[in-house]
Amino acid sequence: MKTMQGRVVCATNDKTVAVEVIRLAPHPKYKRRVRKKKKYQAHDPENRFKVGDYVQLEKSRPISKTKAFVAIPVTARNAPKSAQPVPLDLDLPPPESQD
Repeated sequence: MKTMQGRVVCATNDKTVAVEVIRLAPHPKYKRRVRKKKKYQAHDPENRFKVGDYVQLEKSRPISKTKAFVAIPVTARNAPKSAQPVPLDLDLPPPESQD
């Protein structure tokens, strides 16, 4: 199974996050791709994920009755890119003085 990515939808429990994974599957009759959603419980030992964070789920040994995944951080798809510093020296000739 491929690694799954999803969005944290609940982070109220201690060391546990609920992650909603969305996948596209063909409709049985109409063959159009429809979205299928499923929630997984994932282990978050440091309680560092908040609602809305994107995480990757990695399969592990069963941690509890419902938890068999560990949440790993990934960069958000819609996160703003880090601003590149503008170089001050652009190798331009010095401006000519106007006399």
